[in-house]
Amino acid sequence: MLNVKVPGGMEMDKHPGIRIDKIPIEGGPGLIFAVGILVISLMATPFTRGFFLLSILGGALGAVILYLWHKR
Repeated sequence: MLNVKVPGGMEMDKHPGIRIDKIPIEGGPGLIFAVGILVISLMATPFTRGFFLLSILGGALGAVILYLWHKR
């Protein structure tokens, strides 16, 4: 265990376990991780599903517009 000082002069033990920021997220496993987090988030908060669908439609529309613009 590591001793870490926090504001106020107290010392706390820092757990040396797995840290999410140290897990490499690239390639196929990263895509699986990202899709999994998205699915879990959509299941946990149903009110965000409409926003998610609007975001997908907006992103697709933006991609088509950018594709046509750069093609010209």
